[in-house]
Formats: sequence, C-alpha cells, structure tokens
Amino acid sequence: MKLRALLAISVLTAALPALAAPTCPAPYFVSGNNCAFATNFAWAAAGLGADSIITFYVPPEASGPVTFHPTAFNSSLGSAYTGYFGLLAGPPGQPGAFGVVTLSNAGDQTVPPGQAFQVSFTQVCWDPTCTTPAPAGAVGNMFSLQLTILSPSVPDLNVTPNPLLTIQFLNGTQVTVEETSNARPTPGRNVSYTPGISLGATPAGRYVPNGTGGYTQPFDEFSVTNESATGPITGSVTIQDINGTPIVTAPIQPIPGGGAAGFLVIGRTPGDPLGLFPSTTVLPAGPDGLFHGILVVNMSGPNIVTAQELYGNAFLNLLVFH
Repeated sequence: MKLRALLAISVLTAALPALAAPTCPAPYFVSGNNCAFATNFAWAAAGLGADSIITFYVPPEASGPVTFHPTAFNSSLGSAYTGYFGLLAGPPGQPGAFGVVTLSNAGDQTVPPGQAFQVSFTQVCWDPTCTTPAPAGAVGNMFSLQLTILSPSVPDLNVTPNPLLTIQFLNGTQVTVEETSNARPTPGRNVSYTPGISLGATPAGRYVPNGTGGYTQPFDEFSVTNESATGPITGSVTIQDINGTPIVTAPIQPIPGGGAAGFLVIGRTPGDPLGLFPSTTVLPAGPDGLFHGILVVNMSGPNIVTAQELYGNAFLNLLVFH
C-alpha cells in the first residue's frame, strides 16, 4: 500500500505543469518565480559618531508585497575580509533592539503595499559581542549592504521606490547633520560623471570653519563601490572645468570585490588619508572665487558612485550621470 501511494504521488507530481518563469525586461532579471533588481548601499556608517537608517517602502498602487533580500554585508575591506562581520540593529530610536544582524540571520523583509519598514544600524561588529576592534586596514564604522528587490510583477517593481539610506552624524545622542542617499544604481556602467561640483579654489580658503560648525567654502566627497564580488577594480578620478578640460587627475587604488572606498576630493591637510588630491591643489577660480566643474570617475569594472557637497552647514547629494 505504501509503495502504491508513493507511485500515485509520483504520477500526480509529474502531471503538474511547472510554473513558467516570468518575463523580466532589463534591468530586471529572473530569480525563481520573481523578477529582481540588484542594488546596494555604499559607504554607510554605523558607530564612531554616526549611524544609518535604511527605509524600505512599497506604494499603495503596487498590486502585492515586494521583498527585499540581502545578499552581502561587507566592510571597507570587501570580500577580501572573511571573518565575523555584523551590524547592531534596531528600529529607529531603539538602538540594538534587533541584536547583531549578519548575512546569515538577516532574512528577507517583505513589505505590503502602502507600508514601510525601517531599520537603524548603530555599530559595526567584528565579533558577536561588538567588542573586538576593527582589523588592520578596515574603516571601523564603514559598511556596505548589497540586496535584491523581488516581485512577480514588473509594474510593482517599476513603482517601488529605491531603498533610502539616511546617515546621521551625531553629537552624543543629538543629530547634527543628516545625509540621504538613493540605492538604485545604473548597472554595468564603469564611468560616472558628477557635473556641478563646487570647491574652494585655493588651500587658503578651503576647510576654513565658519564658526557655526560649517565651512566658509564648499568641498565635495564621493564613494565608489565595487559591484563585483570576485575581484578588485582600479581607476582614476579627473577634475574638469565646465568646458570639459581636464585640470588634475589622480589614481584610485584597488577596491576589493564587494568593497567600497570613500574620499574627500581634496585633502584637508598634508597627507590627509581621506584626500584623493593633496591639500596643496590649486584650481582655477570663477568670478565668485570658487572652482565650478565636473568630476569624472573612471573605473576598470562595474561600480556605483555617490557624491556629496558640503557648504556652510548644508549637505547636498550630487547627481551622478553614467
């Protein structure tokens, strides 16, 4: 009887038609019975005076829930680091309430139409107790998060906004500055252009405090994330004037697979490790005494670039073209 039952089940199973894979136009791809989009957050911060909030939202016009699936957590060392790596997580205002989240226990987050989900990361953890210091060469509070967005409905993916990263810079428990960044990249693009940058033209006017926590002249920063998890990428950054004439160029050292690196375009002091160009850099000034131009980031493999500008007490995310 048992054998007959098993044979009957086998015949019934064989007779069931297989679910057809969905048709997923670019930039989406097939993932099981869903269409999916791969994206990430680069150069996010958790700890050492900063934390990050990630917001997932699905609009009411979506026909069903959308799933956000984490695929990698990385430090600034990228996939070259294979030790313990986690993030102390909780709802905004409740640091650590979710405990330490790693890729193995993060799980998917499925959000119904008209609803949102937020998670706050307040510390990068190099062991389960969050007490081990960062390994040599790693930025102690930097992380990047890779994820895919999944739905069986392409129209639902089209209307779902990109996850939003908000980095908060803190004075104790008080937020002094916030920066927001959009996660959705243009896939497969190696060269990024950031027009409309503004920089203090000379060292004498650059990074001069205005007495209220800001600076008297603008300065820019940017980050590059290596989309590949298999190998490093290298590249260069060029500052051009508004006519597209190159002014100065500097190399970008290897960024490991899945890793990210953040830079000030021009260093604050001699030898500033965050400065891509030295603090002595002089740029042609416009009538207002500032340099206005274009930043070109050219990498050897697919990558994601985000850029920001600070002026006075303002923090502006710059638009990056591909």
